[in-house]
Amino acid sequence: MSARPTHDLCIKTGTYTDRNTGQEKGRWLTIGAMFEHDDGGTSIKLDCVPVGLKDWEGWVSVFQREERPAQSAQAPAQQHQARQAPLPVVDYDDDIPF
Repeated sequence: MSARPTHDLCIKTGTYTDRNTGQEKGRWLTIGAMFEHDDGGTSIKLDCVPVGLKDWEGWVSVFQREERPAQSAQAPAQQHQARQAPLPVVDYDDDIPF
């Protein structure tokens, strides 16, 4: 049985003022997705659990997911490697500096 993501699960984490329009807008964090199965059922997958946010009252908003172009399995990995510089080598055998 296969499933496809149909909606994004998001929480509002705060607001900000748009520099171009001066409008106050919501700041959103995507925490997971809702999936539709071949048999008509639905399920959700949480990628993170929003805890410790001062103003969050437990509400999760569901937004229709926009169609995204199909990519090969290697394309996202190649794009990620092109954008990100190599991580520095950290020597964890040294003494703790504090």
